[in-house]
Amino acid sequence: MTAKLLFMAVSNPRFEDSYARLFGSGVTLDEHADEFFEKFYRRFLSSERVSGLFAHTDMDRQIAMMKHSLFYIVSYYVTNAPSAELDRLATLHRQLELEVDMFDEWLDALIHTVAESDSEADEATLLAWCWAMMPGITYMRLGVEGEWV
Repeated sequence: MTAKLLFMAVSNPRFEDSYARLFGSGVTLDEHADEFFEKFYRRFLSSERVSGLFAHTDMDRQIAMMKHSLFYIVSYYVTNAPSAELDRLATLHRQLELEVDMFDEWLDALIHTVAESDSEADEATLLAWCWAMMPGITYMRLGVEGEWV
């Protein structure tokens, strides 16, 4: 399966191509994914406010969870419907009493990591990533705020 087949629901070729360069084609993440997520967490945890939340976290397990989370957010973008897993993830983040603006920090770290990791990423590619991530992030924010829970 190619990346084009994975993202047929909405045409966003800059995102699709960048995703394939970073993670391989299809729904599975290739061997380069761990490096990407390690870079992501170095950036994300550089925020003192965020790093405190992860002080006692097994980062290998967290990276595995992040891979799943990214998949759920991309799935929301593709299907225009939240999965049960995305609901569960939003509920978990609500129980942790996260501040909703932390999702902005998450997205910022993700976009900077894409820019650092995808040698072909330009401003339009980074905007395409934002477009793809925003439906799921917005859904998560609403869940944390208790708007749909």
